[in-house]
Amino acid sequence: MRKRTFTLKESEIKAFRQAEQSTRDAYELRRLQAVRMYGSGDPIPKIQKMVSAGESTIRQWVMRYQVDGVSGLASQWQGGNANKLTAEQHADLIQRIDTYTPDQVIAPDVRIDEGIFWTIRDFRMVIEQWYGVTYKSNNSYYKLMRDCGLSYQKAEKIFRSQPSAEQLAEFEADLEKK
Repeated sequence: MRKRTFTLKESEIKAFRQAEQSTRDAYELRRLQAVRMYGSGDPIPKIQKMVSAGESTIRQWVMRYQVDGVSGLASQWQGGNANKLTAEQHADLIQRIDTYTPDQVIAPDVRIDEGIFWTIRDFRMVIEQWYGVTYKSNNSYYKLMRDCGLSYQKAEKIFRSQPSAEQLAEFEADLEKK
């Protein structure tokens, strides 16, 4: 059996514990804990049980730490909307949407929808134009619209305030009688 050559110093263990407390990613936490335990001399079966990972995976995490440090164990997953708006851009978007109408910021020949109200297509267009960000899902645009104080309402073909054909016929009949 080979003797483990990888050991962590007390200052490195302290850095691992700080990183473990600050992370919000469960997978990153598992990697940090596994490497810390491995570097502290804990037996492999104990580490495997603790982090639910195989021995080769734990060794890969250790090698990644040796090459890149603690940052090498950070999660690389970015999700579907990796290019999210920053806090400053988000605040700027709220201010701009409150200030402008779609007609003021989108050229008439480019704009598909008409009117003074913001649509998802308009929203998508200005966010890409202003910030260079494109979301994959319309749900992200719905959330941004809510953040800006707007509500999403799907347009209907029938206006609720418009009387039915039967009501119109009755009205016209009453007019003819008078």
